[in-house]
Amino acid sequence: MTSHNSTGNTTSTGASALQSIRLVAQREIATRAKTRSFIISTVVLMLVIVVGLIVWKAISGGGTDPERVGVAGDSSLSTTIGQVGEASGTPITVVSIASGPDALSQARSSVESGDLDAAVVRGSGESYAIVSKTGLSDSLSGVLRGSIQQHELAQGLAARGVDAASLPTPTVTTVQTTPDKPDKAQRIVIALVGAILLITAIMLGGNMIAVGVVEEKTSRIVELLLATVKPLHLMWGKILGIGAVALGQVVVLGLTALIAGIATGMLTIAGTAIWMFFAVLVWFLLGYLFFATLYAAAGALVSRQEELGSTIMPLTVLSMAVMYAGIFGVQSLQSTFIEVLTWIPPFSAVLMPIRIATGDTNAMQIVISLILMILACAAATWFAARIYQRSILRTGSRVKWSEVLSMAR
Repeated sequence: MTSHNSTGNTTSTGASALQSIRLVAQREIATRAKTRSFIISTVVLMLVIVVGLIVWKAISGGGTDPERVGVAGDSSLSTTIGQVGEASGTPITVVSIASGPDALSQARSSVESGDLDAAVVRGSGESYAIVSKTGLSDSLSGVLRGSIQQHELAQGLAARGVDAASLPTPTVTTVQTTPDKPDKAQRIVIALVGAILLITAIMLGGNMIAVGVVEEKTSRIVELLLATVKPLHLMWGKILGIGAVALGQVVVLGLTALIAGIATGMLTIAGTAIWMFFAVLVWFLLGYLFFATLYAAAGALVSRQEELGSTIMPLTVLSMAVMYAGIFGVQSLQSTFIEVLTWIPPFSAVLMPIRIATGDTNAMQIVISLILMILACAAATWFAARIYQRSILRTGSRVKWSEVLSMAR
């Protein structure tokens, strides 16, 4: 009978804890999501994303436009230029221009006006003039010079009774030491966007948590709440409630970026890229949990809003370091520094999805770094819970981080 009561009490206590956390979380969601500043900031960020992608699309041009090259007279040279350009991966649109004594001056005029990117005019004998406005790119210069040489060779052989088309054509095989990774660029973009959204959620959600804690301490509402809710239940309710609001905002922004990317043609989601969303989501939740608990503890250390900035400064610096590690680390994933940093929480929350996207990691490394990140989140939660319980009712001067370390012992 005693055992039955003990089990019933444990179940009742667990249900009561979940009920308390749920009520606090619902209160935070209802309060935060309806504020004018939250709605305006979300709309503004959505507009920034859409406009940014449109501008990016306009600047990048969505691809490489074919070079317009004018050729005076010789149609066979025009054909050769088109074939060599296609074979070398340099798209060229060949335009026939008038030949004759004024061909060179007309070519100059067309290039100068921007109608042509370049022009090829044959002079006397075997001389050619290549006209350009500010110089040719290496690729276009190579195509035009190679085409002229190939054309002259064919003409020379024909004059000697040899048909160039009858000569054996060499077979060229391209061998790659590293095979192409399908949709690699899109996976990297998804991982980087996830990193930026993570930092956005940390900065916005973390600050909301800290500010919310301070507001309750300043207005003495926390004393009323703690009369019916335990400190840890209040802390977890705030983290989950504000976290849901921040995550909802991030999902809206992510969907906006996804829709705008597809609409502008800058992103085409393929099967190999879709699973990156799940990898980014897992690391996103772990990264947010790590910082959210620490922001809650930081808010409990102060009694006035004016003191909050200096208290959360170390967390702000750490979150910015995590973001920059992802942005700049993608350029040097093979460096020893970035490889080591990938194992260290919370940097792994940003760097590991990028390494997964590029294929520069394996299953063992992913599992180990995931375990380390989970352990870091558990340690941050334990640390924040002790600080929050001991500081939430404390008023007066700001508690310094040096005192915080002694509290956690």
